[in-house]
Amino acid sequence: MRRTVTDFFSAHQGLILQIILGMVIVLFIGILITTYVVAKSANPIFLDESGKPVGSQTDTRSY
Repeated sequence: MRRTVTDFFSAHQGLILQIILGMVIVLFIGILITTYVVAKSANPIFLDESGKPVGSQTDTRSY
């Protein structure tokens, strides 16, 4: 039984490695996309030392 499992993994180790690395890459790209979407929708308001909102170059709203 052990020899059969060992033979299977030794014969297919390149394919198994490619599948595992592919899944890691897909997971990493998914995390990057999720982080980007969450960061864009957060819409943070930056405050100065006194606690008042600081105007940014791209923001035209006044608070």
